[in-house]
Amino acid sequence: MAAMSISQLAEFVGRCQARAKDAEKTLLKTFSFVPDDKLKWSPASTARTSLAIVAHCGMANEFFAGLVAGKAMPYMPTPAELKAMELKFEASITDRADALRRLQASTQAFTEALATVTPERCATSPDSPFGSAPMPFWMELAGAHVEYHTAQINYLQTIWGDVVDHM
Repeated sequence: MAAMSISQLAEFVGRCQARAKDAEKTLLKTFSFVPDDKLKWSPASTARTSLAIVAHCGMANEFFAGLVAGKAMPYMPTPAELKAMELKFEASITDRADALRRLQASTQAFTEALATVTPERCATSPDSPFGSAPMPFWMELAGAHVEYHTAQINYLQTIWGDVVDHM
């Protein structure tokens, strides 16, 4: 991939920031329609609850923010270790308010990290537990990741009978 100019990078950063914020807004709206008695409901022991999905998005955004900011991971977990860390973190979030705080703070941290990306950093391929990937991939991932998980909450809602589109 050819290096981006300052103006191309600024435009790309703006798009990534907007997508992350829009994805968060849609997730927040969708999650607002999850009744309190369904926050920890899951159709199977292997499926995340709505609360766990929001917690997961918050954790992931924090991870993406670190990569985008150029912070090296002090320890590179294996994918299995990362999954165990995710499950432990998700279980530690026990109420709606905490999940929302963490999601919003992590989206803010991610968009702020995006603003620090230089053309030089944009040309790197940070390591992750899943291998390395070009920085533009990481810059776009938070928005796409939250959009993906919002769809999962929408699906959970249909299982318990809420078939209204909350977009």
